[in-house]
Amino acid sequence: MRKSVQVWGLIFLAACGSPEVIQDDVYGTVEGLTEMTPVPVAALVAEKETYLERTVAVSGTIHEVCQMAGCWLMLRALDGQDGVRVHVDRTESGEYAFTVPKDVSGRHAVAYGIVRSVDAEAEDHYQQDAPGRAPILNMVAAGVEIAPETAI
Repeated sequence: MRKSVQVWGLIFLAACGSPEVIQDDVYGTVEGLTEMTPVPVAALVAEKETYLERTVAVSGTIHEVCQMAGCWLMLRALDGQDGVRVHVDRTESGEYAFTVPKDVSGRHAVAYGIVRSVDAEAEDHYQQDAPGRAPILNMVAAGVEIAPETAI
């Protein structure tokens, strides 16, 4: 009797299949960084001195993306307040190490990189391209994981 229950249990599990795992889209290099616990944008901004010049994983909602090349994005908390401008790192030759799709606004993301203070001159340039609420911090990202649209 016990063997038949085990066999039927295995048949049931095989018939049900495993749930489909939704994978994040990965841009750039996140290898070795995904073990970090992501810090929400609001916490990063609230404790910015703690994170300056450190490599961190920061999570938030994408509110804006560079429409020229996909070379930066703005991560904000769900309330849309203070945020972090995430810049794509550059290679030794000056090329972008990666870019992100231009149509990912509204999706959740985790960016991995070094947190920096906002450079006022650079921010003036970004405000010309995409005027809006200026970020509190910048990040130079090695990689970004973006949740698929179906996960929203």
